[in-house]
Amino acid sequence: MTHFKKLLMTVGLGLFLSTASASAATAGTVNGIKITVKEANKALRALTKGKMTWAKLPKDGRKQLIEMMAPSKLVAAAARKQLTAKEKQAALAGFWMQKKMSRIKISDKEAKNAYNKMKKMAKKAKSKAKIPPFKRAKNNIKMQLAQEKVVSKLMKKAKIKVK
Repeated sequence: MTHFKKLLMTVGLGLFLSTASASAATAGTVNGIKITVKEANKALRALTKGKMTWAKLPKDGRKQLIEMMAPSKLVAAAARKQLTAKEKQAALAGFWMQKKMSRIKISDKEAKNAYNKMKKMAKKAKSKAKIPPFKRAKNNIKMQLAQEKVVSKLMKKAKIKVK
């Protein structure tokens, strides 16, 4: 197995696809769906750290690359056809939230403070629920705090009217 083929096989499918331009040159198709040279070059930049381009890629490498990119194109096409508008909206909102949350850094200190507050509230409420040790709860607390920060930022800008 060639080094290039191994490299292609280790990469997750379709993480490197971008929106295709109608006027872009076509590198290949899957069920009639275009994969542009621009998309292929973007994938190759990620795969080879900029060392390979579509123009330099040998014929067998081109086929392997298109075969690697094809599943994502098929999944995207199926999703467009089969998801309801509500499902598409929910998926888009979830993706946007994850993207925003990934950019927010929560320190261990912030997480520990939130954990301690949670423990105090549980004790005050005489809760019988077992609170896990901080070490196990830390990542979940960080995710929750990041989500709260994203929502808080949105709410600060919101103009709510009740009629």
